Amino acid sequence: MENPEKPKEPKKQLNDYARYSGMAVQMIAIILIGVLGGIKLDEVLSLKFPVFTLVLTLLSVFLSMFFAIRDFLKK
Repeated sequence: MENPEKPKEPKKQLNDYARYSGMAVQMIAIILIGVLGGIKLDEVLSLKFPVFTLVLTLLSVFLSMFFAIRDFLKK
């Protein structure tokens, strides 16, 4: 008898690759939006110290980690 799990293995690897690369793109996009939004707010408000850049950058990193952990636990 043949093992029916053999043909499914490459497809599972491809699905995992697509899932994790999509997750990485999502994390990069969230962080980039936070950083650019913070920079723009600091420019508009003419602040000497980049408060919004720091706050929104940290917030976006935590938010992207939250979504990544939620996706890991969903599997």
